[in-house]
Amino acid sequence: MKKNAITQQQILELYGPTLEPDFDCRIETLDFKDKNHEFLDFSCNKENSGMIEAIFGLVGVIVGGLLTIAKDGVTSWRRRKEEGSYSAIRLICILNEYADHCVDVVQDDGTSQGMPAGRTESGEEYYFAQVPQPTPPVYPNDIAWRSLPETLMHQILGLPNKARTTDRYIDGISEYVATPPEYSEFFDARQEGYAKLGHDALSLVEQLATRFRITATHKAELGDGWDPKALLAEKISHFDAQRAKAKQCFEQQGDDLLSN
Repeated sequence: MKKNAITQQQILELYGPTLEPDFDCRIETLDFKDKNHEFLDFSCNKENSGMIEAIFGLVGVIVGGLLTIAKDGVTSWRRRKEEGSYSAIRLICILNEYADHCVDVVQDDGTSQGMPAGRTESGEEYYFAQVPQPTPPVYPNDIAWRSLPETLMHQILGLPNKARTTDRYIDGISEYVATPPEYSEFFDARQEGYAKLGHDALSLVEQLATRFRITATHKAELGDGWDPKALLAEKISHFDAQRAKAKQCFEQQGDDLLSN
């Protein structure tokens, strides 16, 4: 097969006005056995190079935009992670402290050294609370709430309102239901309510520590036998069993009345 190069002047003579005067290209003619047909390979330097530059420019813009988006996304993710870890540590300290106060309330049965803590002027003894009820937890303004999972954030923000509702219930029992000298209804409501609040607070602490992989703790080493969450859970179970037993007795009495 024979290959001939044709100059621009020869192209213009052959094809006339169909080509622009500044058409700068090289045509290669491949001769076949059939001399009536030719294969023309046009390599248009100006137009092709301009198109290639445009394509590379567009690709560069797209890649640059994607890299910028990826960089901003990684930066935002790192910032949210750091803010989340800091907020979780702050909340863990607050909730642990609140749970400690709840434990104090649960262990308060109105006695001092095994004897009723209160005494009237006439010398009559009565049960009197030794530990004040803690104020609902207050969270600082620097907590990055949006860095927390939605459900966990809602539970933490809802705990102070749950505490205020519990306090109102206890106040109602104290004023309208509890009777001296034991005031057992008051102490039962107080111990059960704060056992649930403290248990909720410690459960939130565990969820925060798991979610943000926080292993450090400020808990005092008091021996393997001290587990405040287990103590609170046991107190809750005690009142649940007491309530179930009272319900069973009430139903039994109703059945006995119907049978008679």
